[in-house]
Amino acid sequence: MTSSPAGINCGATCSANYSSGTQVTLTETPSGGSTFTGWSGACSGTGSCVVTMNSAQSVSAAFTSGSGGSPTTSVYVSERNGTDSGACPVTAPCATLNYALAVSNAGGTVTILGGGKFGPVVLTQAITINGSPGEHAQIVANSSAQAGCVNNVAGTCSANNGYAVEIAAGATDVVKLSNLLMQTGVNGGIGALKLSSGAQTEITDDVFRGDTTASTPIILMAPNTPGIQSQVYFSNSDIGFNNTSSVNAGAVLVQPIGTNSLKLHFNHVEVHNASYGIRTDGSSQSAGAVVASFVSESEFFSFPNAAVNAFSASGTGTVNAVYDFNRILNAGVALKANGPLSFVIVTNNTVDGNTVGVQQQNGATVLTSHNSTITGNGPSNNQNVSGTLTQAPLR
Repeated sequence: MTSSPAGINCGATCSANYSSGTQVTLTETPSGGSTFTGWSGACSGTGSCVVTMNSAQSVSAAFTSGSGGSPTTSVYVSERNGTDSGACPVTAPCATLNYALAVSNAGGTVTILGGGKFGPVVLTQAITINGSPGEHAQIVANSSAQAGCVNNVAGTCSANNGYAVEIAAGATDVVKLSNLLMQTGVNGGIGALKLSSGAQTEITDDVFRGDTTASTPIILMAPNTPGIQSQVYFSNSDIGFNNTSSVNAGAVLVQPIGTNSLKLHFNHVEVHNASYGIRTDGSSQSAGAVVASFVSESEFFSFPNAAVNAFSASGTGTVNAVYDFNRILNAGVALKANGPLSFVIVTNNTVDGNTVGVQQQNGATVLTSHNSTITGNGPSNNQNVSGTLTQAPLR
């Protein structure tokens, strides 16, 4: 990329100083068989880029690379040492996540070397994004930013709906995210993660953070692809620090839509300091659709409302939930089942120090083998169980 007036000749020189009011024209020059796919930042689209210097400005040019202009399978990012040019191999990483996604192909892998702070992304195709285990890369929601896209220039794949990461992938696509810190942020952010569509999502060793002024959950699982069953797997992750004063500012809202069924497994997850923990809600589904969640070996702490909640309404989706080997402390309700199509199994949990231990409401079914420790809930140890539990002996 070069400039007129002279000053920028990138790769080697990617920044320059100009007098206020100067109009700088940038020209992209693909090399090595690559193809220019568009501008992002102060310019957009694929036409000419002219920037008036009335303040500091930033522009990125995206290229697909390789033989015939094909995007690449493995792409590397280093915010500290990278440059947004070429195919971004490990020996010459790019600097931004947006550029890395633009030169990646569907099903490819983006590896972030070291930490760094990046803007929002909308993942409309299969992709794997890996941070570094010792230093999680941050992806922060910003409703006014151009969201990064797989195999396309930032801002061209889908609308930025205010999430740090939105997964809006195809009905057979697999998205994997690991060793990342996803944040709601303060720049009009709605949440850290949203699942809008996709076949399979794998979340491993990630951290999710809300905001003290939020009125929405940190994570929203709301797939809406008719007739498919989506799957989500969370493991070894931390979700917390949202606005406990807002009833809707929970940690995780699982709320599939229409005929999209959903299966989830939360394993070794810490959920804390939000209005509620994990709320599984089938009321936006059509009759016959199912949302099934399995929460195991996880810890929940500090919610004015329910730590885990299986909610359903007559004539809508069925909610099946299993809570196994969890520890829950300091919640309004530890384990809650609410609604005639909610079917919950409670086993091997430790529930202590909550306002209510286990709560069954409005025709929900709660099965228990009575091998959980549920004690010390309520002001006088008198609210361990509210409602009716059905004994299901161990087999």
